This record gives sequence, structure tokens and C-alpha cells, in this order.
Amino acid sequence: MNSLWPIVIGGILPAIFWGITAIFQKQSATAATGSAVYLIAFGAACALAGVIAALIWRPAPWTAEGLGFAATSGACFAVGTGLISFTLFTYGVPVSKLAPIWSCNVLVTLAIGATFLGEASDLNMVKLTAGTLLIISGALLVSSA
Repeated sequence: MNSLWPIVIGGILPAIFWGITAIFQKQSATAATGSAVYLIAFGAACALAGVIAALIWRPAPWTAEGLGFAATSGACFAVGTGLISFTLFTYGVPVSKLAPIWSCNVLVTLAIGATFLGEASDLNMVKLTAGTLLIISGALLVSSA
């Protein structure tokens, strides 16, 4: 599939929305909302989005395995999001210093995808190495004092 739409829909738009999410997360911490309350409100908004998506998108079967993976994904996301919220609220760290470090999450995804999902054959190792070095150096450059 050479269409640009999957890249726009599944890559560019989520990056924009996650970037906006970080700004509102900082604003929430600035407004004295602690991590627990933030996660409750965030989770409620995610649940509402899920209900709306279920009404709009094509129905898909519910399996115990799929629900387990979704719950694990949500738990991991909640822990990471909670830690960010805690740091923003407790330490008042600028979101612009933390955000570049978050970009390193792609390296975790790549490593797990290549190792456990068997996607290593789909990777160009030269490009992967160059991209990894750029991501790490960018995160260090922007987040350093």
C-alpha cells in the first residue's frame, strides 16, 4: 500500500493530538490537578471516546485475548501518563523539557516489535541506526539544561 493516508491517519494525526495532549496535561498540573484526578478525568474521556468510536466505526468482535491486550496497553499508558502528571504537578518541570524524552518511546516500540513480534525483517538496519541516533541526540539536546 503506497497510499499516504495510513501515514496521515495513523501517524501524523496521532502525533499532533498527543502533542496537544501534553500541553493540556501541563495546564492541568498548573491548575493544581493531581495525578490521580488527572488520570480519572483522562480515563473518563478515553472511555467516552471508546463509546463514540463503537457507535461510529465498524463493529468488531470482543475476545478475551483482545480485551486483555487492550487493558494491558491502557495500564501501561496510565502508569506513564500518571508519572508525567506527577512530575509536572510536583516538580513543575517544563513540558518542553520532558516531551523530547517521550519521543524515545518509539525505540521501545521498535525493539519490542522487532524482537517479540517478528518484525525485524521489515527494518532497514542502517536507517534504524541513523534514526535511533537522531532520536537520542535530539532528546538529549533539547532536554539538557
